[in-house]
Amino acid sequence: MNDPQGAATDVTTGFGQHPVRGTVRIAPRVLIELIELTVIDIDGVAALQPLRRRSAASAPDGGKSFSDGKVRVGIANDRIDADIAISVVRGTNLTSLSRAIQRRVALAVGHMLGMKVTEVNIYIDDIRDTEADSANA
Repeated sequence: MNDPQGAATDVTTGFGQHPVRGTVRIAPRVLIELIELTVIDIDGVAALQPLRRRSAASAPDGGKSFSDGKVRVGIANDRIDADIAISVVRGTNLTSLSRAIQRRVALAVGHMLGMKVTEVNIYIDDIRDTEADSANA
């Protein structure tokens, strides 16, 4: 996961009358940390869980895949997909929670990094009685 290449996003801005074009590189661990911080702040998420071995996950269009054990991202140019495993608080509407996670991850990555999220897969691995239970697990 220490690949220095990271994700590249082309940026074009106007400076006076002349456009300025450049590339911003984002380390995969920064992208993963942004996703983790976004997800853990959503009501109903008790904790991030270790990703169990899933079927062979590949990055979009032959890009690269990175994981910290809890979040996996596939990166190809300015597009990403993500796999996230969580535990939830009992009584949480799972459909609403999944949609909220997908929406907020897409917004965070899109607004902060200028990348397009193509897919966010949510894996619910545990249901806990309260958020306090996550500290004891």
